[in-house]
Amino acid sequence: MGRPRNQNGRREQLVHSALDAIRDRGVANLRIRDVAESAQVSTGTVHYHFTDIDELLYAVHSSASDRFFAARMESIGEIADAREQLRSMIYSGLPDSVDDKVVVAMYEIDLYRRGDPAHALLGQALFDRQVALYFGILQLGVSQGHFTLNAPALAIAQNLVALEDAYGMHIIYGNRSLSIVHCQYLLGTFAATATACAGIVPDTTDPA
Repeated sequence: MGRPRNQNGRREQLVHSALDAIRDRGVANLRIRDVAESAQVSTGTVHYHFTDIDELLYAVHSSASDRFFAARMESIGEIADAREQLRSMIYSGLPDSVDDKVVVAMYEIDLYRRGDPAHALLGQALFDRQVALYFGILQLGVSQGHFTLNAPALAIAQNLVALEDAYGMHIIYGNRSLSIVHCQYLLGTFAATATACAGIVPDTTDPA
């Protein structure tokens, strides 16, 4: 593995390696040694950049949240039609698989660090940013004449993000009754009902 050119690069490498280690071991069992092995560096290198496991977990949580939100922003960046924006958001809001390391890390850290004010603020900030994205799309859809909302835009946006969080948890913990495709379908049916726009439901061969 090539050596990063600067200290920020090394920290980023360690954070990415921590994502792999969390996916493989979980947060409760995570040790500095696991991150070092994943990054192919010494434990001293990890300690040089992070005082302890708590500081590392905060950096991982912050990075995972930013990466997840950036991907959602990118997914709608070139789309003008609010209907397609909403469909794209439904696809981007769920884990790619049970091994989606970014989403796994966020859920694991949220649970393990429950009650920690700093981590709670990160979770709230991500929730609020995603709600704002949905809120803007819903308003755009109304202005374009595609959506007729059956509740306030803010309430619909908050429900969509909360449903994503719930379905995402079921996906990464392996609930066979809720496949990724089926969760997309369920989110789509809620969005279609909330906006009176049937075209929102994602294409799926797994509606049951």
